[in-house]
Amino acid sequence: MRDRLASLKYPAARVHRMPDFSGEPVARLDLRVGAEHLALEVTDIDSGVLVRSFGAPLGVSVTEVRLKPQLDTPTS
Repeated sequence: MRDRLASLKYPAARVHRMPDFSGEPVARLDLRVGAEHLALEVTDIDSGVLVRSFGAPLGVSVTEVRLKPQLDTPTS
């Protein structure tokens, strides 16, 4: 993913590899510009990717933001 984004001129310094505690590759993209707080967490899963947006305050690395686990809704 880093190589593909670099080919699109996205700054490599804004792509962060995260620990893969669940055994699946995870990266975070820092999309903050000006006063915006947007960042993305991208997880490689079997059928594609899972993208989760979150806010990251200025002055805090997107790698330091702790996200609460999102549990699936029970189906039965």
